[in-house]
Amino acid sequence: MNPNTTPKNSYNVLDRYKHMTVDQIRHCVLSKTFPYAVLMEQWVGDFNISTMIRNANAFGAREVFYVGKRKFDRRGTVGSHHYVNLNHLRAIEDVKKLKEKYHFVCFENNVEKTVLLSDYHWPKMPLMIFGEEGTGITDEMMELADDVVAIQQYGSVRSLNVGTCSGIVMHDFLSRGMKDV
Repeated sequence: MNPNTTPKNSYNVLDRYKHMTVDQIRHCVLSKTFPYAVLMEQWVGDFNISTMIRNANAFGAREVFYVGKRKFDRRGTVGSHHYVNLNHLRAIEDVKKLKEKYHFVCFENNVEKTVLLSDYHWPKMPLMIFGEEGTGITDEMMELADDVVAIQQYGSVRSLNVGTCSGIVMHDFLSRGMKDV
């Protein structure tokens, strides 16, 4: 079967897409994206990248970037990696080129001088940057940040799962940030 003419994972697409090919679904989804992108550092190997990709599809991100290791477990995307503009970047130098297009917003709870997400005023064309589970965002990436934002938490743990964090952030941008942009 040709993947460009046969739907993949059609069990996990909306009914209106079930009759479409992968290329047709991708074209339709990409025509409805919003003015933002997401990026995740993945230097060790983190299953959360699949969740971020799936969230990016669900919340209409224009582009998805990941920097570091090329390989990741695609099972967690449940096929959504076929329908997003997914870009692998090999090094931090590749990330720096994105500064021409995007406002870098790092999401990190464990640093000083963060703005709480609930108080944050979204810029135009944000690149939402997430770190790897356990290690967070690297110092090199933090130096590129235009803003550092934290999600307020009310329990005893110091951080959220990266996949969960990315979903909260993307939803916040669409529900609050798009009004500012």
